[in-house]
Amino acid sequence: MKLKDKVAIVTGSSKGLGKAIALGLADEGADVLVNYHSSKEEAEKVVQEIEKKGRRALLFKADTKSKKQVTDMVSFVVEQWGKIDILVNNAGVMYNTPFLEIEEEEWDKQLDTNVKGYFLCAQAVGLKMKGQGSGKIINISSTRQVQAWPGNLHYCASKGAIYMMTRVMALELAPLGIQVNSIAPGTIITELNQANFSDETKRNERIGRIPVGRFGEPEDLVGATVLLASNESDFINGASLMIDGGQTIW
Repeated sequence: MKLKDKVAIVTGSSKGLGKAIALGLADEGADVLVNYHSSKEEAEKVVQEIEKKGRRALLFKADTKSKKQVTDMVSFVVEQWGKIDILVNNAGVMYNTPFLEIEEEEWDKQLDTNVKGYFLCAQAVGLKMKGQGSGKIINISSTRQVQAWPGNLHYCASKGAIYMMTRVMALELAPLGIQVNSIAPGTIITELNQANFSDETKRNERIGRIPVGRFGEPEDLVGATVLLASNESDFINGASLMIDGGQTIW
């Protein structure tokens, strides 16, 4: 129970990586606010699973691109539970579009969700953590922060931004007792990308680039998230942990 009685917000936690992380934090004793934007039914199921583990859970719909909605979400947690110990910035989108075909609207949505959304949530929560004198902020990035990939220019740009945002936040917030780190997943199979690897040839080609010989699963991120959310990471600050099976070794 490394996170006993800690209060966490996990954005985009109705499914995929966010769901696994929210449940993993609850397993270690945290109470969790489950944030969603459109998947209410799935989010309610995550809340029920957390409560079955004997922890408290809150449900809150918020578009993380909206400052007002983010502020309302943060205020709601504090009103209900009095504090915020952990923020996991996870809500994001990914488009696969060749560079010359990217429309301005798609660019804006990619960057607003993945960069502005992280900024707004971290700033709103950081102000609360400042008053507490402690806190952990974990930004879910991607190996694309250092790996160029065709059709992913705007996604790579957003993840590169998260990498640098994490480092600057860590620099500024450390004197306030707040540690900021990021996790950069490699190829993790979720409901969102499962269909992309239905072709066996494509699947085997991608696995061939991963030294451990398999794709990741959302649960593979839980251990690192728990570490960075716990007091055991008090001297880890501004780090970016690759959870990729060695994919970025190449």
